[in-house]
Amino acid sequence: MSASEIAPHVSASVAVTQAERDVTATADRTSLPGAPSIGAKSVSVPCFTLAARIEYAFDLRSLGGDVGLRKAAWVTGDHSPLADVLGARRTVNAAVASELAFMDVYVRSRTAGASPWDTGVTEKDLFNSAVCELAAALSSTFAAINNKLQMWRQLSPHVRQGFIDGVLDLERVRTIHDHLLHARPETTVALETEILKAALEMAPGALGREIDRLLTEADADWDRAVRKRAARTEKRIRLRRRARGLSSLTTLMTDGEADEQLSRIDAEVIRLHPEDPRSDDQRRGDAQTALMRGETLLCECAACLTPRDSDRAPEHDDPDTADNEPSDTNFAATDGTLSGSSTSAAPGDEPPTSQSPNTAPPDAPPPRLPTPGSGFTRATRSRPGGGTLIERWRAIVGNDPIGIHALYPDGHGGMKLPPPGALSYAPSRVLAAQVRAEQPFCLHPGCNVPSERCDLDHIVEFDRHHPEKGGWTILTNIGPRCRLHHNLKTRKLWRTELLPEGVMHIVDPLGNHYFTPPAL
Repeated sequence: MSASEIAPHVSASVAVTQAERDVTATADRTSLPGAPSIGAKSVSVPCFTLAARIEYAFDLRSLGGDVGLRKAAWVTGDHSPLADVLGARRTVNAAVASELAFMDVYVRSRTAGASPWDTGVTEKDLFNSAVCELAAALSSTFAAINNKLQMWRQLSPHVRQGFIDGVLDLERVRTIHDHLLHARPETTVALETEILKAALEMAPGALGREIDRLLTEADADWDRAVRKRAARTEKRIRLRRRARGLSSLTTLMTDGEADEQLSRIDAEVIRLHPEDPRSDDQRRGDAQTALMRGETLLCECAACLTPRDSDRAPEHDDPDTADNEPSDTNFAATDGTLSGSSTSAAPGDEPPTSQSPNTAPPDAPPPRLPTPGSGFTRATRSRPGGGTLIERWRAIVGNDPIGIHALYPDGHGGMKLPPPGALSYAPSRVLAAQVRAEQPFCLHPGCNVPSERCDLDHIVEFDRHHPEKGGWTILTNIGPRCRLHHNLKTRKLWRTELLPEGVMHIVDPLGNHYFTPPAL
């Protein structure tokens, strides 16, 4: 029996839900759970609402452009799961805006009582401390919280209201802010309506390009000037450690420089044979590394590897005779902090290797090798994980929050007599290198500033008038601290002590306790 003969006897129906765009809908923000009670109550926004459900019947006799589907009936009152998704998205956007608004209120309240003539603590000190309090409480960083706070304060009223109402998400709000930064106020006002319309229709990348196009058309002279200034002042490079021994190196450069680098990378890649087993991303990554080293990218296909392996001679490197001693630290001009720049150290400042006892737990025995049938497959760790250490010490400190839990409260490392260099404020080159090797980042919770860019700070304060009584310049009393967090400790806004097992205990001005586990 042919399809034309059985078609009249076969029918199937399927319900297809149709979400109809309603560009004139007025969304009442107060109906969204968790929306902030700030600003106006409503705004006209495009949203998706379900008008009806269309039932389609599948007819085998119709095999043309409609693929056998024909409209059968309209059924109203159905509910669309897509509407739930969009409603949840609006709620999340409004909640993020509410969080930023409350963060702004918190920081303003914490900086309201600055009295530098009484305590020496300025409004900037209190602002930095308040942002650090938020960063520690949210397990974030000062830079991340400060960037969000500054963005929130610089938003125009219309963009901020769209954020509060949940119409704009954080990514689009940040795109608008970054691309309008430093624009002339009159230009921003003239383009704001068109930018908001684009924000409702475009993805963040396309939105940024559209804003740039509008700015160029509106004020070409300003655009040229701001691009020239940005090329001089906004270049930077950032390193981020990732999983499995990999890192990402992000560079901010001009469009022309980026295009030039990509062209050079592609020129290296195009010379490889098609049989090279690496993916496109792997080839470009290896090409970038080869260019950085001044080498040529080599093909790894079987035909190229065979002659290279047979012709390769043993390599004999000359011993490295260069003097790569780490530099000493010197004093900052303003507050006597130790900076990462170098000066020569006085002879004899190097402390002996036995100046500080081993404060870490004794080394664990070597791991047992698995035996057949034992079921033991994991080696014993030398110490608990950082989360376990923090949990343990949080419980200990919580039972006695105002007590002294420091391993060496006097900052003398358990020694009766100071070793050579311990009574000097500036650490020797050897001690500075050892501290930075053991502590790769700033000691403040969540701070990712590398120790090479940090001051070397005394955990127990150094006494310049009576050095033997204050904290000594020894390994257990010196740690890297970025200039921001060093100044907060110097102003007596934050307190620090070194606990046993190498855990750093830090207390903020509100009495909240934070802990930094030792580096691996």
